[in-house]
Parts: sequence; structure tokens; C-alpha cells
Amino acid sequence: MTHPLLIKIVNVLSFVFLLGLNTYSGFFDDSSPYHDNHATYITPAVFVYYIWVLIHFLLLGFVIYQFFPVANEVVVDGIHWHFLSLGLFNGVWVWLYSTDHTILALIPLLLVSTQVSYVYFTLKNRYPAATFGETVWIHAPFSLYHGWIFVLTVIGVFVAFSPEKTDEPPSVLTKIFVVIGLLFLELTATSYIEKFEGDIAGAIVIAWSLYGVAAEQQDPVIHWAAIIFAVFTTIHIIKPLFKKYVLKTREEQTPLVRGQV
Repeated sequence: MTHPLLIKIVNVLSFVFLLGLNTYSGFFDDSSPYHDNHATYITPAVFVYYIWVLIHFLLLGFVIYQFFPVANEVVVDGIHWHFLSLGLFNGVWVWLYSTDHTILALIPLLLVSTQVSYVYFTLKNRYPAATFGETVWIHAPFSLYHGWIFVLTVIGVFVAFSPEKTDEPPSVLTKIFVVIGLLFLELTATSYIEKFEGDIAGAIVIAWSLYGVAAEQQDPVIHWAAIIFAVFTTIHIIKPLFKKYVLKTREEQTPLVRGQV
């Protein structure tokens, strides 16, 4: 049996590695996936990539929160070694992308996706959040990470197999595939909310990315498709919040009013 303290120490080291890797890639390495050296017609604006700041902040909270007794079971038995795995695969992905092996880079990117997905669904199905701390420091970072890695995977597929963006308008076929990709993102965001009990974190990441595509892409078809799908996604995000905080409050107040009458 693996010693719990060892897993937690490795998680801290994995976080430091991931933070250093993404900080260097974002600010100092112009060939990294976080720059437009392989721009496509679905590449979002640069501001979208700053979602990493929020994810890393929450992951920092995770590696601190894991040392509290309440988090011991979910970290040791649930997340286990998968945080280490996703950090290592993330590093391989960035390296392959930076060296222009964009097709090969899809392999570690998909492996990152499987690791994050495993953690995400394990938390959802086996370790539902019971406290505010678990919601913010355990579930939220991996929900955001899950949505973000899905966006990066879609972008990675276009980087690997679609023509790079030029000053010329995209072909009709390229427009069709981009719109399909945007629709795929929107449907995935909807599934976060409809199938995963109102999990809006992943949906917010996708909505943020769709707005970024709209801001970056000037082709009318792609631009407006991104806006429309972003608005649809935003509506789906607001709907469960409206039901929870507005309708529920009204329902709770109604019996009180009737009782007073």
C-alpha cells in the first residue's frame, strides 16, 4: 500500500513542475501551444489562455488542502497517482508541440485528457463534494481542468490536421469543420450542466473559449457562429443558477407569505 504522505509530496512536486512548465511556456517560449505560431481558424484570442492562472490558483489550494485529514481519502484513494501522470504527459505534449511535432503531440494531449477525465469522473461518482472546501479545492480545479483540456484537444486536432491561418479567407470546407468544432464545444458545455448535475465550471471554460474564438477570428461565418454558440452556452450556465438562487428563494418565501396572511 502506498504511503499517503508520499502521494501528497509527489502531488506538490507535480504542481511545481506544472506551474513552472506552463509559466515558462506562456511567457518565455514563443513556440509553445500558448502562442499563435500554429494559428488556425479555431484558435482563440490570447486572453483565453489566462484561464491557466485560475486553474493553477485552485490547484495550489488543492495541494495545500490535501494535507487536511478530511481530504485524505479522496486524494489517496481517488486521485491517487493521476495528478503526477497528467503533469508528466502535459510536459511531453508541450515539448512535442514546441518542436513542431503537432500530430505526435496529440498522443500525450489525449493521455492528459484521459487522466483528467479519470479524476473528474471519480470525484463526481465516488467522492461528491460534501463541504465548501471540497467544492472549491478538490472538485473545482479538476472541473476547470477537464473543460480546458477538452478545448485544448479540439484546438490540437485543428493544429495537426487543418491548414494554418493566413491572410486569405478560409475555404468552405474549413469553415464547415470549424463550425462543427464549435458546435461540439457548445454541446459538451451543455452536457456538463444537463448530465453532471449543473456542473458549470467546465461549461464556463468552454464559454470563455468560444468568446475568445469570436474575438480572434474575423471570418463572418466563424465569428458569428462562435458568438451564437457562446451565448447559448452562457444561457445554459445561467439557467441552473437562476433555478437555484432565484426560483428556490421565491418558493421558500411563498409559504412564509401565506402563513402571515
